[in-house]
Amino acid sequence: MKRKSLLKRIKDAIIEPLLNDEIINRQINVYNRNAAKAYAEAYAESPNTKDYPLFKDDDCTNFISQVLKAGGMMMRGRDYTNFNHWFCYTKDAKDLTKISLTWRSARYFRKYWGNENGIGRNAAREYRELIVLDALTNFQELYDYLEVGDVIQYGDPKKNNYPYHSQVVHAKEFNVALNRYDLFVAQHTANRKNVSLYEYLKLLQNKANRYIYIYHF
Repeated sequence: MKRKSLLKRIKDAIIEPLLNDEIINRQINVYNRNAAKAYAEAYAESPNTKDYPLFKDDDCTNFISQVLKAGGMMMRGRDYTNFNHWFCYTKDAKDLTKISLTWRSARYFRKYWGNENGIGRNAAREYRELIVLDALTNFQELYDYLEVGDVIQYGDPKKNNYPYHSQVVHAKEFNVALNRYDLFVAQHTANRKNVSLYEYLKLLQNKANRYIYIYHF
């Protein structure tokens, strides 16, 4: 039996009740990918401490939330412990009650924009889970699927594959060094941009057991 392509499996991998929240999913109509790209590239290496807090040792998800906000995603709620809320109303990294866990924590970000074992808000247009080995083996299809402004997280196989790191796609270009089309991601902790996603996936350990989580807006 012929195996489905990665892209077909990505599009078919809907776990009910995913994508039910039509009000939240309308956010896709206002997502400005160019604005998200501009913000990611401006502040990947030099954090925007003028407008947002900085978590020096764990800032990746805080940065990604800033990128989404720059792209037009609207903040929601004021209960920092509620995974249905997503907001940041302070520049003080110590004032944690004014920064939702979904804004700054990789695991809670997943619960808001995607879901954990079927439980979550699924606020992204599409949320999918893939084995790293599949993503790497079928990288061209992943390249075709993802767009600038989409987000990628990585699971830790030693900790139930809970996400521990977040990145945002800021460019889709031909990678001369690899002689192939590639996705380039920006991140904090460490502060970088123009990171080859293909090379990043290649360097990951436990490829057959480690998940990546992708958020398509």
